[in-house]
Amino acid sequence: MDIHPPHRPPLSVKEVALQLAIVTVGILIALSLEGAVQWWHHRTLVRETKARIHTELRGNQESIQTVLKTSGPVRNRFSRAIELVSDLSTADHRAEAATLLGSGKILDDVSFAFFNTAAYTTAEVTGAFGYMEYLDALKYADAYDLQAVYVRMQDNAERDLFAGLMLGTSMKTKPTPAEIEDVKRQLRIAFGSLALMENVATKLNELYDRALKDAQ
Repeated sequence: MDIHPPHRPPLSVKEVALQLAIVTVGILIALSLEGAVQWWHHRTLVRETKARIHTELRGNQESIQTVLKTSGPVRNRFSRAIELVSDLSTADHRAEAATLLGSGKILDDVSFAFFNTAAYTTAEVTGAFGYMEYLDALKYADAYDLQAVYVRMQDNAERDLFAGLMLGTSMKTKPTPAEIEDVKRQLRIAFGSLALMENVATKLNELYDRALKDAQ
C-alpha cells in the first residue's frame, strides 16, 4: 500500500487536519479492502476444501461399506471352521474342514478397505482447518483419526487371516494333534480380529455419515 505526500506543504492547521483525515480514511479503506479480500480467500478455501473432503469421504465410505457387507459371511465361515477343527471325529467334519481350510474357501469374498487421504492432508498443509468452523473440523478429524486406527487393525487382521489359512492347509492331509491345536489357536485369533475390525468399521461408517450429513 503506497501513501503519497501532498504536493505542497500545508498552509494552515485546517489543511493539516484535512490532509491527515484524508490519509487516515485512505488507510482504513485500504485495510478494509485487504481484509475483505483475505476473508473471501479464506471462505473460498474452506468451501473448496469441504467439497474435496466430502468427495474423498464418500469414496472411503463406499470401501468400508463393502467390507461390512462381506464381513458377516467371512466371520461365520471362521466360526464354522473352529467348530470343525474342534471335532474331527467324523468323516464329514474332516471332509468339510479340508474343503473350507485346505482349498482356501474360508477367505472367499473377503474384502479389505482402501482409503484416500489426499484431501485431508492438503487441508492440513494449506491451513484450511484454521478457517473452518470448529465443529466441522472436529467431525472430519474424528472420521480420519478412526480411519487411521482401522487401517492398522486391518493390516493385523489380514496377517491373522492368512496365517489361519496357511495353517489350515494341514487339514488336507491327516494332521497331528499339535497341528490341530495350532490351527484352532490361529483360527480363534483370526476370528477375534475379524469381530473387532467389524465393530470399528461399523463405528467408522457412522462417523462418515456424520461428517457428510451437511454436505451439499
